[in-house]
Amino acid sequence: MNSEHLVTKSNNLIEARHRHSLTTREQKIILTAVSMIQPDDDDFKTYEIEIREFHNLLGLEGREYYTQTKEVIRGLMSKVIEIPRKDGGWLICNWASHVEYIEGQGRIEFGFDPKLKPYLLQLKQAFTSYRLSNILSLKSAYAIRLYELMKKWQYLGKWKVSVDQLKEMLGIPKEKYKQYGHLKNRVINYAIQELNTKTDIKVSFEEVRKSRRVDKLIFTIGHIQSKELQVEQKSGSDISQDLLQELNQLSKGYEINLDAFNRLSRMATSVFGDKKDEELKHLTRMINQRIELYQDIKNPVGLMIHLLTEKEKLKKEGIYVQGFEHGDLSSSSEVLPKWFKESQESKELESTTLTSQELKELENFFHKNK
Repeated sequence: MNSEHLVTKSNNLIEARHRHSLTTREQKIILTAVSMIQPDDDDFKTYEIEIREFHNLLGLEGREYYTQTKEVIRGLMSKVIEIPRKDGGWLICNWASHVEYIEGQGRIEFGFDPKLKPYLLQLKQAFTSYRLSNILSLKSAYAIRLYELMKKWQYLGKWKVSVDQLKEMLGIPKEKYKQYGHLKNRVINYAIQELNTKTDIKVSFEEVRKSRRVDKLIFTIGHIQSKELQVEQKSGSDISQDLLQELNQLSKGYEINLDAFNRLSRMATSVFGDKKDEELKHLTRMINQRIELYQDIKNPVGLMIHLLTEKEKLKKEGIYVQGFEHGDLSSSSEVLPKWFKESQESKELESTTLTSQELKELENFFHKNK
């Protein structure tokens, strides 16, 4: 288990209704398994957690850990989620298809319900990602759910939700915490305190009243930069080299050299923070698809630098920047330096690797012409 792995879910799954809320332990099992899914996976695998890590994850101690483990798994298997669909329909299913303890091998095997594939695999848009490490130290089950919802709406900085909707998303039964004051003190305030001290976000909220009753809440979501930087420092040069290797394995007909990668990585970190790796991989896949369909991108690395330069400039101007979309490629009509145009026209340079000077010139050129 790697706490720096990303948990990535579709936004519909983030906002799924929980008729019976998952416990803190149950959520940590699920999210640990979700973090093991790779962006390129086209089907679920059996996800393994070492029993020692499993016990540490759940805080199980003493001689009764075997019985406790079985109780946690039974509870998890009994929980269902209700996922809204764009067409107005819904899906009700379990999180897990099976959870198995392998005696003598010291591991737990976890399998997802196949119906969850569209919500966890091959996600290209409308998804939310965060590092697993942000939720592992949270003690409140409601804090984990609230964290996911805050990350989903973090790009806007605000989220307005009715009290009833919030209870439903947190898995709180209607008959529980009927008085708003109890919900505020026992759930919301405690959860926010945990998020503000243990995660990479800063959350506050204000109340919107209807007559005398609190009807809606407006959450304000900020980012704690220092915690993001700590995560990046943990990655180190080894992980950077792994990312470069992965990008070059994804790329088709071109190669990203170390100098180009360092520039791309720096700009992507500036723009996307802890989503840098996923956005660079997503951009590489998008460019591959465009090349395959239209054969109109002759210098993919230069285009990657151009697109990131544009997004970095928007970010510095205080404008919210979305992740890469296919429209970024079709709407890109950059004015290019002469040498870049020539390289596009030359079939011999279709898979060219830019020199350091060309990379610097290209980046400076886009800054001056935007």
